Amino acid sequence: MAFIGPLPTSGPWTAFGLDRGQFFLVLLVAIALFVWIDGPVWGHLHDDHLRRLLVSYAVIPPAVAAAQARNGTFGWGRLFGASVTLAVIKLVVTAVLLAVCGMVR
Repeated sequence: MAFIGPLPTSGPWTAFGLDRGQFFLVLLVAIALFVWIDGPVWGHLHDDHLRRLLVSYAVIPPAVAAAQARNGTFGWGRLFGASVTLAVIKLVVTAVLLAVCGMVR
């Protein structure tokens, strides 16, 4: 008897012409860039984060466009919707990460 079922294969990524793996890969790459550009973020909490922010958000639209082109689902509306959704999720995750790092230090 399993209490936890498999991960859903459809979700917000389906409406944007991405599969689950592509959606989470773009999100994880954007978060990883934010965390590691100019050294680990927890070692530079009070430094300027402009470069981290610019690069980590700038990678989202081209990555989404490439994934959609690969799937044959590219559309400007889908590109915009996916990019905004991923950017908002990334914003929340990185804000929580910075808050936690700030509390720990």
